[in-house]
Amino acid sequence: MKKLLSLMLGTIFMAAACSKTTPETFTGKEYKLTGTEPGVEITLGFAADKPRYFGKSAVNRYFGNYTLDGGNLVFGPAGSTMMAGPKEMMEAEQKYLRALGTVKSYKLDGKKLTIETTEGQTLVFDEIGTVPEDK
Repeated sequence: MKKLLSLMLGTIFMAAACSKTTPETFTGKEYKLTGTEPGVEITLGFAADKPRYFGKSAVNRYFGNYTLDGGNLVFGPAGSTMMAGPKEMMEAEQKYLRALGTVKSYKLDGKKLTIETTEGQTLVFDEIGTVPEDK
């Protein structure tokens, strides 16, 4: 009888442990900005093991550090490569990087990341994958 009771309790505890969900997080994931002009690809990724962000900003690659305080997300200054591209793509890149510097909050809903800026812009990203820990 004790063995049966132990087995039943063990099963209940295992089921409870497996049903716990981990809080949603954007760390270790990469996203693609929605609503861009055709041919313009803008991505945003977050390192899995440190507060670093990176991505493609239409023409160039960019990277930097971020801080997270509750629902407030603040991107530090971005470094980037310095390639030139078509005027429309360079303008989209500049507009995006300026917006990134004014981010105030974020919302994560499944595979959708929404970022709000102090200028009233809303940037919506769709998750496109995970990133390795050393990124």
